[in-house]
Amino acid sequence: MALTELKSIDEKSYTVILTGVTTLISVLIALILVGGLSITIPGSFTVVLYMVPTLIFGPMIASIFLCFTESYLYNILSQKMNPIKFDIDESGYINKISPKETALIVGGITLIMSLIIYFALSLILPLLLNSLVSIFMYSSQLVLAYLVYQYVAIFYNPIAIGIAIVITTLLVIAFTFISAYLYNFLAGSDRGITVNLSEEDKYTVLNSIDIKSFAIVFATVGLILNLITGVLLIILGGSILAILVGALISFFIYLIEALIIAVFYNFLAPKIGALKVELE
Repeated sequence: MALTELKSIDEKSYTVILTGVTTLISVLIALILVGGLSITIPGSFTVVLYMVPTLIFGPMIASIFLCFTESYLYNILSQKMNPIKFDIDESGYINKISPKETALIVGGITLIMSLIIYFALSLILPLLLNSLVSIFMYSSQLVLAYLVYQYVAIFYNPIAIGIAIVITTLLVIAFTFISAYLYNFLAGSDRGITVNLSEEDKYTVLNSIDIKSFAIVFATVGLILNLITGVLLIILGGSILAILVGALISFFIYLIEALIIAVFYNFLAPKIGALKVELE
C-alpha cells in the first residue's frame, strides 16, 4: 500500500488557524472563570475581570511562537528524516498513520523546542526567581525562599536539565508511537477520523474535520494512554480506584476538548483560512 507523505506544512496557515482556535478556547475559559468566580466569590467581578487580558493574550502569544516554530521545524526535519506518512482514501477517511516516522519527527521537534525554551527561560527566569528569594528573605519567609532557591539551583544545573529534556523527549516518542498505533487499530475497525480536503495550487487544504469521529478517537486514545500510565503508577504503589476514576474523568475531558477544537476549527477555517499542507 502506497502511503502519502506529509512533505511540508504551510507555516502561515498552521500558525493562524491554530492560534485562532487557541484564542477562542482562551476566551471560553476566561468567560467560565469570570462567571464562576463572580458567582462563588461575591464582589470579585472587577478583580477577576483584570485577569481576562492575560488569560486571552498570554496563550495567543505563546501559540503564535509555538505553532510557527513547530511547523518550521517540521519542514526542516522532514527533509533530514523520513516525513510523516499516512493513508487516506478519496472520502477523506484516514486509514493509517505511520507510527515510527510520526514518533521520531514529533520527538525531534520536542527535543529542539525544549532546548529553545530552556535557553530562553535561562536568561529570564533565574533573575525573577532570585528576586523572589530576596523578597521572601526580607519578609522572613525562609521556607519559601529555600524552595525558590532550589528551582534556581536546578536552572543552573545543566546535567539535571539535560536529563529532564532527554526523558521528556523519550516519553513523547513512546507515547506518540503508541498513539499512532492505537489510531491505526481504531481506524481498522471503522472508527478513524474523516476530514474534508481540497486542492489549492501545490497545497492540500484541510477544510473541515468530522467532529464526532475526531472527538471519539481523541478521547479513546487519551483514555488508553492514561490507563497505561496508571498501570505504571499502580506498580509504584498508586491507588487503583483513584487511577481508574482519574482515567474515566480524563476521557470526558478529552472528549469535550476535542469537540471544542473541531467545532472551533470548522468555524474559523472558512473565515481566516484553513490549514495547508504539501503532500506527496
